[in-house]
Amino acid sequence: MSFGILFIIGNVLAIVIISWLKKYKQPSRSFVMARKVIVSGYILFLISFFIVEGLILREAYLKDKYNKEEIDFVIILGAGLRGEEPSKTLQGRLDAGLSFLLDNRDIPVIVSGGQGPGEAITEAEAMGTFLVENGVEKGRVYYESRSTDTNENLKFSSEMMTELGVEKPKILIITSDYHVFRSKLLAEEYGLTPFGLGGDSPFFVKLNYYIREYFGVVKDFVL
Repeated sequence: MSFGILFIIGNVLAIVIISWLKKYKQPSRSFVMARKVIVSGYILFLISFFIVEGLILREAYLKDKYNKEEIDFVIILGAGLRGEEPSKTLQGRLDAGLSFLLDNRDIPVIVSGGQGPGEAITEAEAMGTFLVENGVEKGRVYYESRSTDTNENLKFSSEMMTELGVEKPKILIITSDYHVFRSKLLAEEYGLTPFGLGGDSPFFVKLNYYIREYFGVVKDFVL
């Protein structure tokens, strides 16, 4: 929750500073100009924040329409382990992925995620183990175990599909609901045709990450 708390504190400080700047009487042109720049910058930030959050929420709650028979691969994105056990966020993605894969037994799946701090195994290995133990055939599961972030998830998964002979695939990205919008944007950068399916996650985690995703989207757009 630290990210959400810092975001709230930052906005409160910005409002306090802007209020002080408006009340403070300083005749110099440079001060007046600086005040206008700060106020305008903050207003632009708020506008961009609500626009991006609207797009994130739209992708999270409006279901993509697609023909399941056209999906070449499912990609489940990693989200952290506690030792070898999936975090609650990752479990939400796995539950959504398992339900889809059991209903669509002819579609292969890439489980994508490397090994981070505090993780005894790769996220891909943990995800693959869960799927196989719950009825998904071993031969359908492909392991991408190098990635450390969403961009690498999709980059390395794209390379894997190319190596398997699938060019310009249509994919179903299974991730957390708040993460669908940014994941689809990144997938398009690698020539993929993405659809999204969002898994559930705990309320306070979700609230924190909806805020965090705004900055992720802006970072990806700038870079």
